[in-house]
Amino acid sequence: MSETRDRTTGPEFDECDCPENVDAALDRAEPGAGPALLWLVLDEFHPAAVVLPRIKRGLRSRDPQTRANALQSLGHFGRLHREIDVESLALLRRALRDRTVLGGCQLRGYADDAADDLGGFVPRHRLPRWLRRRHAGPRRPRPLRR
Repeated sequence: MSETRDRTTGPEFDECDCPENVDAALDRAEPGAGPALLWLVLDEFHPAAVVLPRIKRGLRSRDPQTRANALQSLGHFGRLHREIDVESLALLRRALRDRTVLGGCQLRGYADDAADDLGGFVPRHRLPRWLRRRHAGPRRPRPLRR
């Protein structure tokens, strides 16, 4: 029995951890670009300088599924690298107002989850006030006074 695959599940997107393949998928606006981006983010061997520009490209995509996967990737990035840049925060803030419906959910729900991840894992002093107020993670404990 032969197995047939379409472009979204083909071998180029199975555990895609090659930045060049992700770039090509984003350039062609392929349906598998979002999952390929997730695979790239979850691969521990790529530094932030390789991963974050591709997440930002995904956040600017016209395809709602790619944007949703890019928001998931942004949350994973915050958990794994414990950092974020100003441009990504601006794209996240825009996504928090995105009412595009995808699979019964609005994209701003994906953005809300990403903001929660960033608020919980990126040090508070690196986050803007608007994010700390709404998506505050744990605070550093204060030393006990005697």
